[in-house]
Amino acid sequence: MQDAWTEKYRPKSLREIIGNEAAAHALRNWGDSWADGIPRLKAAVLRGEPGTGKTSAALALAKDMNWDCIEMNASDHRNAVSIRKVAGAGSVSQTFSLDGEFLSSSKGRRKLVILDEADNLFGREDYGGAKAIVDTIKDSSQPIILIVNNFYELTRKAPAIKTLAEKVTFRRLDSRSVVKVLKTIAGREEVKVPDSILDRIAENAGGDMRAAVNDLQMMVEGKIELSMVDSDAMGKRNQKMEIDAALRAVFGAKTAREARDATFDLDMTPDELEKWVEENIPLEMLHPRDLADAFDALSISDMYLGRTRMLQYYGLWAYAKELMTGGVALSRDHGPRPSVYEYRFPSYFVLMSRSKGSRGTRDSVSGKLAAHMHTSRRCINESTLPLVSSMVRNDRDLLIALSKELALDEGDLAYLLGVDPDSRVVQEIARMTGDDMKTQSVTGRKSPSRSSSGKRHTTLH
Repeated sequence: MQDAWTEKYRPKSLREIIGNEAAAHALRNWGDSWADGIPRLKAAVLRGEPGTGKTSAALALAKDMNWDCIEMNASDHRNAVSIRKVAGAGSVSQTFSLDGEFLSSSKGRRKLVILDEADNLFGREDYGGAKAIVDTIKDSSQPIILIVNNFYELTRKAPAIKTLAEKVTFRRLDSRSVVKVLKTIAGREEVKVPDSILDRIAENAGGDMRAAVNDLQMMVEGKIELSMVDSDAMGKRNQKMEIDAALRAVFGAKTAREARDATFDLDMTPDELEKWVEENIPLEMLHPRDLADAFDALSISDMYLGRTRMLQYYGLWAYAKELMTGGVALSRDHGPRPSVYEYRFPSYFVLMSRSKGSRGTRDSVSGKLAAHMHTSRRCINESTLPLVSSMVRNDRDLLIALSKELALDEGDLAYLLGVDPDSRVVQEIARMTGDDMKTQSVTGRKSPSRSSSGKRHTTLH
């Protein structure tokens, strides 16, 4: 698996922020306010939709200002004790870097405390979390950045933040900005991507740069050039709730109902959601027992999905969703939840997209064999087709006879032989079959084919 391009190509400076230059400028001005001591507004709130560059801008500011930084996901460290322990400890005036270097505030060295998802504080287990954030800002002698998607939700729980923090708004990115970044990344990765694909990725991302970069990486992986076929696996994004946010809520849920409700706004079937959960369980469940329990719940969910398809009774979907969401979420019993910044696109969808052409050819061959042998296509695919393919690779005359009998085209022949349709052997067989068919149309009858030894071949049944 390649390194995530969202990290590899994350802006190293606020000057590299694209599409939200005004927000980057405002954030830099707030950073500069620390040059002469502790300013009145010791915190900044970066608000905006997912993927607009809020976290990247915060990290870029730390690099520009030569600040060390502490990152904390407020939705994972949900209570007052955790927030004071992590964020409060990092906000003292004289402190040390993560490498042990002494940071002197008198010499301009500071430590930036970044609280991501600061608006995701819900329920009884979060008691005191919002107040702890406010107290941390008031007591801090170090810069603090709060990153939120929903500013209203944050200020509803902690109204004091309205007067304690600088507010910087990140707008949804336009398609031109997204395409510009994607084109730069494609160039650095030395892969040819048509502008039509870049436009499609940008349109589907809906202003989410992170999602667009992830989609590009998913399609490019292992290739040096893309065609429109490669973009077929990229589904239309749900604008109400990104799958990334839904998965984060599912894996972080404390109750089965909370996990189930997190997927209500997703425009996908339980079969599709199951693939997303399956792909990302290993990122969230690090303890072997938790991992095993999560996959146990998912396996039972898969049984219900199978019965749904077999019986065409979609009432079973409800049981499947309960298990793939709540069953998986409640499997966590050991250790704290890890910090997962990006969820993986299901490899199943990638493989299906890449094998689309091959599967189409296979279905063409199996359909012709099924009709000829009076059996099902499934039976042909599972047992007969591999044997026929092995036989014709070692018996040229059998291949010719089969090609004539079933009217196999060049794609069919190439699939059976495991070669390219433009290869010499395929073209030769196709030409021989075509010439023989022309002869039959002239004489009005079939001529039995003979091998070089003069033996007559019979048709297959």
